[in-house]
Amino acid sequence: MKAWLGMLLLVGLIDASVASSAGGDSFSQWKAAQQRAFQDQMTRRQQLFRNMLSEDWTAVTAEPGQVRDPLPKPFSPPVKDGGKKPLAVPLADDMPEVITDPVPLLPQQGKALVFLGHSLLAPEWEWATVSDYDSPKGLVRGYERLTATRYQDTVRWLREQRQGLALGDWGLWKLVQAISESGHSTDGMQATVRQWFLLSELGWDVRLGYRQSKVVLLARTAQPVYGLAYYPVDGLAYYDLADVISAGESLSIHGQVSDSQPVDFAFYRHPVTVPDLQERLLRHGDELLSLEFDRELVRYYQGHPTVDLAFYFAAPLSEHVAQSLRASWARLEGRYTRPLDKLNALMRLVQFGLPYETDQEQFGREYYQLPDELLFHPAADCEDRSIFLVQALRLLLKVNAVGLLYPGHVAVAVDMPGEGDRQTVGRSAWLVADPTYIGALAGQTMPAFAGVIPEVIGAPVAGRWSSITSGGAGG
Repeated sequence: MKAWLGMLLLVGLIDASVASSAGGDSFSQWKAAQQRAFQDQMTRRQQLFRNMLSEDWTAVTAEPGQVRDPLPKPFSPPVKDGGKKPLAVPLADDMPEVITDPVPLLPQQGKALVFLGHSLLAPEWEWATVSDYDSPKGLVRGYERLTATRYQDTVRWLREQRQGLALGDWGLWKLVQAISESGHSTDGMQATVRQWFLLSELGWDVRLGYRQSKVVLLARTAQPVYGLAYYPVDGLAYYDLADVISAGESLSIHGQVSDSQPVDFAFYRHPVTVPDLQERLLRHGDELLSLEFDRELVRYYQGHPTVDLAFYFAAPLSEHVAQSLRASWARLEGRYTRPLDKLNALMRLVQFGLPYETDQEQFGREYYQLPDELLFHPAADCEDRSIFLVQALRLLLKVNAVGLLYPGHVAVAVDMPGEGDRQTVGRSAWLVADPTYIGALAGQTMPAFAGVIPEVIGAPVAGRWSSITSGGAGG
């Protein structure tokens, strides 16, 4: 293959020399011919894809979204006998309201795109539109027109932004969406087709489904996604990440011609932002501790698909949350001598510092919060509190901690000496620590789960955290 390309380039150079000596018009004609030939060679995969779009469509019916735990959570956290309910925690004066439906900042042609606080200048991408994408013929025509544009500059730019901003698959997905929705046409169907085209060129396994006047973008993901309808195709699940379809709805879905990659939504790293810092106050006894978080990260993760809890427990703490946690803990740590006392102090910080509310009450759906989101939103349920406690324990006490998944509840287990209830993690028995059982100390299990053997979330393997933390492009 390399030899063939070398010969092609050599012949091209000789032809260029001849054409150049023959005059400007001849050179222009030669250049146009060479560009056509080069385009023909580079789009062989696209030609196969176009042929597939003309013929290979299958009617598939959507399956309902998966539910991790169908049992409802309590509307208020239980309080240990003799304990006190949490006091109201004042918010910082300039604490923002909950992000419910953020308006994305989209680029215009030739103008800057504000993304993660950065001002990015996307390359010009002129595309020809078609009036109807809701049929194979319309989709083939739209695909042909997109392949004839200078999309390569946009794809190259997207890859550069991915590297420069440390974007995981979620970040690149959002950036592609923003580019696709910009320009002279704001038609949702055309934007969906443009997004599908760019994601395909980036190597992801995405498919289009159509039905009458609807076109839906479907993606194969590296992890199961909870709460979103999906289409089973060739034994694989393709999710409607925009959440526009319902279970039982049928679509005609195209096939694939190559080994494209699934979209990976694990939290391997956080992106590089221009920080939009905000303060959250947590009560600890008679003190109010100030923790910083980055609202750019909150905006970034808004709408992130809900994946398995293990990925949230394995996620890294963001720089600003980690720094402010260390600074706040430095004010308290000297009060405690035993590791067990320090564990109980961190438990009380979460138990009494964070108001409790179920996801259904706060978000209208099941949604797991990363620490920056937890500090931004007014309340947190048992999953959010447990994720935050585990990450704080790893950072501040340098101990191993994991999540415990009970029916309808999540708590924590810590590799630490101490009296009380324990749960088996690997070959050891770890101390139970429940940040939602108000007033409880380490080693005290919520009465409703006494004697229940939970599932361990994020158990260490051979001295390391599970393989989801080992690297990759997600996050």
